[in-house]
Amino acid sequence: MKFEVRIKINKSAEGVYKAMLNTQLMTKWESNFNSFQMVKGGKRKMNSEAFRIYKEPDDSIFKIKEIVTELKKDKLFAYQLVQDNFMSYIRCRIIDKGEQVLLVEETEVKFRPAILGIFGIFMKNSMKKKRTEDLLKFKELLEGK
Repeated sequence: MKFEVRIKINKSAEGVYKAMLNTQLMTKWESNFNSFQMVKGGKRKMNSEAFRIYKEPDDSIFKIKEIVTELKKDKLFAYQLVQDNFMSYIRCRIIDKGEQVLLVEETEVKFRPAILGIFGIFMKNSMKKKRTEDLLKFKELLEGK
């Protein structure tokens, strides 16, 4: 399952890139994000591994492993998320448009076992909607709204 979210942000490419890599800001814009726990390497450096820790409304906690796969200063932040039943590949491209930036986030989700991919058909729209809402919160945070 693949989807893409595009958001225009009135901020410099450098500002968007730095904010994307800042795990402390994630509690302000990413749904249910609670904390970030390093496992290997430097925080959000190439090939680093960490756990994203989420707290659900029912107070349950779950972890998703994050592996940074590609970094290009002020242009690209790519990572893989791994959990028991899925693997996601996310590429966040930052396209400088002068006075604003176009953030293009491409997501590919693979379910394990593959039979769970059937659920992806029904989940795609809700996942894309949720991610769009989160990235709009990110935009508002950066634009000071």
